[in-house]
Amino acid sequence: MVSAQISDADFVRVAQDLPAAPRLLVELGQAIRNPAIDAREVTALLRQDAALVARLIRMANSAAYARAEPAGSIEEAVACIGFREVHRLVGAVAATQLTDQRLALYGVAGGKLRENALFVAVIMEELAELAGEDPRGCYTVGLLRSIGKMALERLVAAESAPPPFAESGETELDAWEQKWWGVTNCQAGERILTHWRLPHETVIAIRDHYHPEHRHNPVIHLLNLAAGSAEHRCYGLPGEEGFWKFTPDNFAKAGIDARKFQTAGERAQRTFQRLHAAVA
Repeated sequence: MVSAQISDADFVRVAQDLPAAPRLLVELGQAIRNPAIDAREVTALLRQDAALVARLIRMANSAAYARAEPAGSIEEAVACIGFREVHRLVGAVAATQLTDQRLALYGVAGGKLRENALFVAVIMEELAELAGEDPRGCYTVGLLRSIGKMALERLVAAESAPPPFAESGETELDAWEQKWWGVTNCQAGERILTHWRLPHETVIAIRDHYHPEHRHNPVIHLLNLAAGSAEHRCYGLPGEEGFWKFTPDNFAKAGIDARKFQTAGERAQRTFQRLHAAVA
């Protein structure tokens, strides 16, 4: 029996209440896909959020980037570290903003959720380049893949809250979600990101990445493998352990092989450590 009924209007409301950086990440990723975009357009987009600009300048000047001369403006920071790294840093800030508190029902501390989001994002970027997919879009889908969990936790009323997953007696995370909300966190993420006008292939990747069988969009399979890599590197999230498919079919549909996947994970670990240090 479903204990809570959540409407599309509820998801729109929670999407509007979420911090600014995740939405800016989406806009920035779409903007820099245009090879003709210039730094003025990027900085104008970033200036929509003054707090984000100040944080980006501080991060660009951190020891993680070992700059000889500190950047004094967002224009200097963008010029020095480039669009790709600015996009990564906006993602790191977005992860921090979204994971500022524990998800009690899911049994996930904010720090653990942030690590998972950031690592899945950077390995998605690496895997996308190997598979011929859009790296910026894949970084975004990796970073935001758990946004549905955040939404469901925000939407549930205290008096109708389900028992935490770990205490529910359920063995399947998505079955527990369906029982209590009538929707899974992946479906919730789909609704929010559709409202944010993400590309369709991005939205369905989040919706379907727990169960990639019989799906043919490579990004779905890349996201499943990326989240599995996070699990193997101790950045996994409770209840998701059984979803990851390291099978020949999953690798083939993702467009990569196991050897390249391993190499991508090693590169992603180094990028993750740099971004994690910059945002700390």
